[in-house]
Amino acid sequence: MSADGRAIVIGGSMAGLLAARVLTDHFPEVVLVERDRLPAEAEFRSGVPQSRHLHVLLSRGARLLEQFFPGIRADLVSAGAEILNWPRDLLWLGPGGWGQRFDVDLSLICARRELVEWSVRRRVLGSDRLRLVQAHDVTELIATADGTSVRAVRLRARGDAGPSIDELEAELVVDASGRGSRAPEWLEALGYQAPRQTVVNAFLGYASRQYEPPPGFQADWRALFLQARAPHTTRAGGLFPIEGGHWIVTLAGIGHDYPPTDDAGFLEFARSLRTPILYEAIKDARPLTPIAGYRRTENQLRHYAELQRWPARFVVLGDAACALNPIYGQGMSVAAETAVVLDDWVRHGEPPLEFQRRLARSVTTPWLLATAEDYRYPTTEGGRRDLTTRLMHRYFDRLTQVALVDPVVARAFLSVIHLLAPPQVLFQPRIMVRALRGPGDRRLSAPPTVTPLAESVLAPVT
Repeated sequence: MSADGRAIVIGGSMAGLLAARVLTDHFPEVVLVERDRLPAEAEFRSGVPQSRHLHVLLSRGARLLEQFFPGIRADLVSAGAEILNWPRDLLWLGPGGWGQRFDVDLSLICARRELVEWSVRRRVLGSDRLRLVQAHDVTELIATADGTSVRAVRLRARGDAGPSIDELEAELVVDASGRGSRAPEWLEALGYQAPRQTVVNAFLGYASRQYEPPPGFQADWRALFLQARAPHTTRAGGLFPIEGGHWIVTLAGIGHDYPPTDDAGFLEFARSLRTPILYEAIKDARPLTPIAGYRRTENQLRHYAELQRWPARFVVLGDAACALNPIYGQGMSVAAETAVVLDDWVRHGEPPLEFQRRLARSVTTPWLLATAEDYRYPTTEGGRRDLTTRLMHRYFDRLTQVALVDPVVARAFLSVIHLLAPPQVLFQPRIMVRALRGPGDRRLSAPPTVTPLAESVLAPVT
């Protein structure tokens, strides 16, 4: 593939924006096609309904964004984003109990998804090599006469977007259009095979709301992360700081145990978590937004890397290839990692099918982390639970219990969670010995430090 012509990226969310960013290093013109009209500021748009819920940038994602856009971390902080040290700044209730709040030098960037995406978008659109086509759908791929290569896309205007751009030629077409990608249909229309698909669905639902903390509120924590305990409890919740000194609170329920979106039901769901600490924090807080619900959370993997035939000049990435249960906070970081894969693939000038294989290898860890956790619930559908999965659950149960109280194991475990290290580090002898030895009597039945909240928050967890 020559990088002398035009590249087209379908989809203007994080995966598409980051793909466009790296392609501007290789192509004289990059056209970003987005079905929405993109807001000029950090505002909600219908094409990203999940943006109303809790989002974090894991350490790996934050580092990659800084490489792509030097200074973006400082700009996010200036705009109100919060930097949290995990677990020092969090009260973390894991499946095995409360986590000690030691410092393992790993951080999260906490902000509204709209702020992070807008910060990336304005930098990408600022490139003189980038052209934005808004309010247009890509309706099909157009192949060369022999059908071996994609040469263009056909577009259709939406609403009052004006005259349609009927056909747009390209040297490379990148599909980053998300979970609803039509790439399988497009491939079949060109005479290629559609990919096998794996869907693992834990039937998880969200409900989220932003709050202003109660007047005079004080605590020695900056965020709360209260996990479910599979398979016994199905409810979880998080409270994290965002811009303006506000909180975003997301409640989650697994196995169709969806949190309500009415005021009374939302609070009652918060009260029903394994500890009432989150409820105590928000019961007198001032709501700033309506309660938003979201239930499209299934893991979805399209196995493009298995295909034997593939058209030249076309690749698929982001949620269009591998979509993950968002409860694990991997989405934006995986999108950044995918951009690295795309950049390296273009530099090497390899066939498109090799890109799909590279991409499949890069998402192996986040896919396994997400689906292995979802498989803990008997109501989860799809994929396979085999002996290896059951053995891994037993080991990880022990490992995560120890990670709550042992800084050595915590550093290794959180490095994997933050996508900084492969899961293999958790099987190093020094980690396995500590994990198999167990937490001993170090487990806590109450938060590791006392906060000025009501005494009821120190009740034993269930």
